[in-house]
Amino acid sequence: MPGTLSKKLALTKERLYSLVGLAIVLALVPVFLGFNFYYVLLATNVMLAASLVAAWNIIGGYAGQLDLAASAYMALGAVITGHLLASFGLTPWIGMFIGAAVAVGVAVLVGYPTFRFGIKEVWYALLTSALVVIMMRIYYLIYGSFETYIPHMEPEWLYLTFRRYEVYYYMLATMLVIIIWVNLKIKDSKLGYYLAAIREDELAAEALGIDVRRYKLYALMIYAALAGLVGGIYITLTGILSFRLFDPWLGIVTAVMGIVGGLGSIGGAVLAAVILRSLEEYLRGAIGATYPGSHLLVYGLILILVGVLKPEGLASLLDYLKKKIIRR
Repeated sequence: MPGTLSKKLALTKERLYSLVGLAIVLALVPVFLGFNFYYVLLATNVMLAASLVAAWNIIGGYAGQLDLAASAYMALGAVITGHLLASFGLTPWIGMFIGAAVAVGVAVLVGYPTFRFGIKEVWYALLTSALVVIMMRIYYLIYGSFETYIPHMEPEWLYLTFRRYEVYYYMLATMLVIIIWVNLKIKDSKLGYYLAAIREDELAAEALGIDVRRYKLYALMIYAALAGLVGGIYITLTGILSFRLFDPWLGIVTAVMGIVGGLGSIGGAVLAAVILRSLEEYLRGAIGATYPGSHLLVYGLILILVGVLKPEGLASLLDYLKKKIIRR
């Protein structure tokens, strides 16, 4: 028993040091970029993708559900936060939590009957993908194709309408660290153990007495809440409310990044998001203008290579590097 406790304390310290180290590295990124306006914006987009993939890891990595509705929950948080700010002047510090609550409500409305009737695997993927399109059409029927612009409001810290991207970068970087911390807390909790059992064999987990539907719904709610909070920050960055926020492609890409990173590996998921999103932005800027759409071809080829050479995801690469460091 004392040995087990000491191992847990050592693991907790290791993760704490890792989080602190990650926070320091993220804090220094704008400095390394020379506070360049364009590069900081790209880094902000990378933080957005990494946060969304880290949130997806809870439902996709831990619970093993191929959820493609990340953009629906993020967009819900964005439009609720944005409209409360633009129409009523409500600070995003409150609006983003309301948006997250709405995202959780939609997740429960969709997830409860879905899990209750045993919809899973490819059918669950199709259902969640359809959710993004349905939410897009609902928003379009209400607001049409018009775009609502959030005006610059003072004081900036209250309404999050800053003129430079560094602040948004640090907000999303902080959000990423928080989401990683939530992932780690879940992983070592009873919920994490149950979700791992469900991912490996849902029928066996149910035979052992685990309430599969309840715990999958818990994972879905946490994931939706975090995605909604990310959306609340994102809309203060873009300042444009449109039906295009409900982007089916973003939901698919988020799941792809999570799978490439390695199911259940928070480090692999974040690493995949950072690498693939950075690569996508670079390719779009380097060859996208000369050969429109060609960056998607290169992006797809890289995904195929990762799938063939590292089918278990980038998590295996992280484990290999970690072992090499420990040996040295």
